[in-house]
Amino acid sequence: MKFAEKINGYRKEFIYEQYQRIVDNCKDYEKITRKQMLAEIYNVYADYNNIIDICTARELKFLKIVVDNINRKNNNEIQNKLLNEKYSWEIRNLSNKFLINNLYNNIPSIPDEVLLNVKEAIEKVDFKQKEKEDYLNALLIGYCKIQGSALLDVVISFGSDITKIDKDIMYNHIFDSKFFNYYVYIISKKYEGISKEVPVAVYHEYYFLLDEIEQRRKKQGIAGELLVDVESYMNIFYYDFDIKNDKINKFLQEQKKIPLMECLFKDYIRECAMLNLDRKALKESMKNSIFYPNFDFTEFFKIMDEAMDEMPSAVLNGFTPNQARKVKLEQMRVDSKKKKNYQKQQNACLSKNDAKLFYKIYFALLEFTNNKYKIMPNLKIYNKTGINPNFLEGIIEKFWENKNIIVFEFCLSNPYKFNKNELQITSEFKKGFRDLFAIVAYEKEYTAILNKEKVYMIKGLNDNIDNIISYKNLPYMVTTSVIPFKDVLVYDGIFMAMQVKLGVDFEKLVEEKYNCSDKHYHI
Repeated sequence: MKFAEKINGYRKEFIYEQYQRIVDNCKDYEKITRKQMLAEIYNVYADYNNIIDICTARELKFLKIVVDNINRKNNNEIQNKLLNEKYSWEIRNLSNKFLINNLYNNIPSIPDEVLLNVKEAIEKVDFKQKEKEDYLNALLIGYCKIQGSALLDVVISFGSDITKIDKDIMYNHIFDSKFFNYYVYIISKKYEGISKEVPVAVYHEYYFLLDEIEQRRKKQGIAGELLVDVESYMNIFYYDFDIKNDKINKFLQEQKKIPLMECLFKDYIRECAMLNLDRKALKESMKNSIFYPNFDFTEFFKIMDEAMDEMPSAVLNGFTPNQARKVKLEQMRVDSKKKKNYQKQQNACLSKNDAKLFYKIYFALLEFTNNKYKIMPNLKIYNKTGINPNFLEGIIEKFWENKNIIVFEFCLSNPYKFNKNELQITSEFKKGFRDLFAIVAYEKEYTAILNKEKVYMIKGLNDNIDNIISYKNLPYMVTTSVIPFKDVLVYDGIFMAMQVKLGVDFEKLVEEKYNCSDKHYHI
C-alpha cells in the first residue's frame, strides 16, 4: 500500500518535524502539504544510500525481515518475529522515518513508494562497516542526549578522545551524516563571554527545553572530570536509560509490573532526570492518576528515587545526582582549604605614578597600532580615560601579533615625544606576551598566574588583583598579557575571562603544578 493514502491520518506538525530532519532546504510549514512533504522525503530515499545512511544496522536488519515477510507472502513465523517486543525501538524509529507503515500497530510493512529502494539498500549495505558507523553515531548522539545541548567543539573533542578519530574527520562526519543530523540539530548561538556565535549541538527532542536547560545549568551545573562509560552512552541512545545499571534496571522492571506506567510516565521521568527537577510533582502525578486510585506507591517511589539518582542530568553537565553530591562535598573541602590559606594582598600593585606611566605607554602603543593598521580609524586612545578595555580587543590582539615591529617603529619615530627613560621602558614591551593563564594564588605582594609552561609573579596596576577577582574563584582562567615594567612583571589591565566552571579535579591539577613550579619574577 502507498503511504500517501494514509498520510492524512498523521498530524501535520509531526510530519513537518520529520520532514525538517530528513530533507535539506525545507519549505515553510504553511507552504507545503502533508503529501508534498512525504513526496520530498521519498525523493531523498530514492537514493538508496540515504536509506543506509539514516538507519542503524539494527533498523536495516529489521527492514530485511519485513522484506522477507513480503517475499514469502506474510509467513506466520516471520510475522510473529516482526511483532516481538524486542523490535519496538526499530519499529518506532522506522515509522517516524516513514520507512515502514505501522499507523495502526499492524504487522509492519514497507510503503510501495520506497519498497524497491529499501530492497536495494538491504542488498548493497556493508553491515560490518555500518556497525562501525553506528558505534560512532550512538556514542556522539548518546552524549548529546545526556547533555541536552553542548558546544559542537566539545562534542567533537569528546568523540575524538574516545575513538581517536581525527577532529577534522569527526567534524565532517557530523555534518555529512544523515543519521546524526536526524537526531541532533546544529544551531548557532551567542554565549556570554564569547565574542561571536558558536555552533551548538542540541538533541532534537529537547530543543524546546533548550532555554530551561541552560538557565538551570547556570544555577546547578557541576564542573569536573566526568568518567565516560561508552556502554552507558550506547544504552541511553537506544533505550533512553542505562539498562546495565542495576538500580535503573530494577526500576524499569518494576515499572513494567504496573499497567500503563511506562506508557504514561516514561517521558516525564526522562525530563525530570534531565532537568534535575524536584520529584514531588512527578510522584503526585502518579498518585493522582485515575488509573491507580488505590495503589500504594511507597516501595515503588523508593526504587524510583534510587534509580533516578543514577540517571545523568543535562543540568548537572552529565553527572548523576549521586555523582554531583560527591563533587559538591569535595568542592566544600577545597573551598575550606582556600579560605584557611588565603592572606590578603598588600602592596601587590604599582604605585599611582607607575600605574599612570604604564597606561601612558600602553595606550600610546595601542593608538600607534590602530593608526598603523587602521583597525578603528580616528579613534583616540592615548591619554584618554574611561575607555572600556573590551572595546579595544581587536587593537590589543593586533598589537600582540606584531609587537616586535610595532615597538621598534614606535621607539624609532617616538610619535609622542617620550623621554629617554620612557622609551627604554617602552622597548621592554617586546619581551611581553599574550596567552591563556590561570590565576592560581595570591601572595602578599604578588599574584601568581600559570600558563602551560611557567608560573609568573605579577603586580596589579591601580589595585591589588584580589580586590578584582575573589580568592574564592581561583583558579580563574583569563586571557591577558604579561609585560616587564621597570623591575617587575605586570599584566595589561585587561582580563578576558573564560565563562566556564573548572571543577575540583582541575583545581587540584593546577595546585599541584603551581606547588612544583619555579616562580618567575622577570622574563
